[in-house]
Amino acid sequence: MGLFLPKPPAPPPLADADHPAVTVLVPLFREASIFPDLAAALARLDYPAHLLEVIILLEACDTATIAAARTHAPAGWRIVVVPPGKPQTKPRACNVGLALATGDLVVVFDGEDRPEVGQSRLAAAALAADPRLAVVQARLGCDHAGAGSPIVTRLWAREYQALFGAILPLLSRLGLPFLLGGTSNWFRVDALRQAGGWDAHNVTEDADLGVRLARLGWRSSVIDSTTWEEAPLSVNVWLRQRARWFKGFAVTAIVHAREPRQTLRELGAPGFIALLAQLPVSLLCTAAHPLGIGLALGGDLSGPLAALLLLGYASAVALHAAAAPRARWVALLLPFYWLLHWAALVLALSDLVRDPAHWRKTEHGKAERAEAA
Repeated sequence: MGLFLPKPPAPPPLADADHPAVTVLVPLFREASIFPDLAAALARLDYPAHLLEVIILLEACDTATIAAARTHAPAGWRIVVVPPGKPQTKPRACNVGLALATGDLVVVFDGEDRPEVGQSRLAAAALAADPRLAVVQARLGCDHAGAGSPIVTRLWAREYQALFGAILPLLSRLGLPFLLGGTSNWFRVDALRQAGGWDAHNVTEDADLGVRLARLGWRSSVIDSTTWEEAPLSVNVWLRQRARWFKGFAVTAIVHAREPRQTLRELGAPGFIALLAQLPVSLLCTAAHPLGIGLALGGDLSGPLAALLLLGYASAVALHAAAAPRARWVALLLPFYWLLHWAALVLALSDLVRDPAHWRKTEHGKAERAEAA
């Protein structure tokens, strides 16, 4: 797991008698059409049934999904209607679920998720093997980014392959903190409650929580299992989703920069630098991308700045090409794709000024996906 890195040994599997109780939180909003597929995917998880608690978290105004859940949820699943309130966000719903959770571990899944069947046992074993580990993150991938899919979908999938297949495993192996994905993160419930759960006002609550756990001295890691997701099929949908992510990253950077000396002291210099690279530096690079493209293509290519820019672009393209051996030519489109990132950042900053907690909803159930194995 991880590009250019030897695959770490898997933790020893646990006997059924040693498995901890697990609470699965599934916050949903306007997901009635895909609820049957979700129920089937989660029902396939290979875990002792008496140790698996599933809580479906629904918004009171979402009558269609409430009806679908009551129709299709397997016996024993808990359907919880979150009390009306503000902000109406996924992390607020997750906090309601955390208050109700009885498991020793808590995992969050989204409506379109299809986790591999052995993921639950692998996560439990990893957390049992290291008492300082707060969370393990499964890989996230796209199961419909084939040759006939839109280019924006294939580029989104390529990003995920580089992030979850190379970058996060590298940070994990180095013992450095990283930003969690929004789903398939398996938490030790004691660590999650110590961190105060999720920030209901942050639309990338996963990224913020990863930082807070690290500041408390907890470690994060990755596991060799994939959850298949639905990628955007159009530029418009992609922009809305990415704008939400960028807004959340900006909020996370602002929150943890309020007392930089304390953050540095809690994370240590290596961890502090790692998070600087993932948050403010990454956002600044996105903001400067049009200027970089202009300098690299229109300036003096023999100059040191242009050479540095070209080296950076070439390295990033090479990383993404190596992360996914098939259709490597798609990685050559990344510099143009990063211009879309710049547009999403502009939209995110506009949203940040107008309504920091506004959740730009991504509609699911639009892609043609093969039957889950």
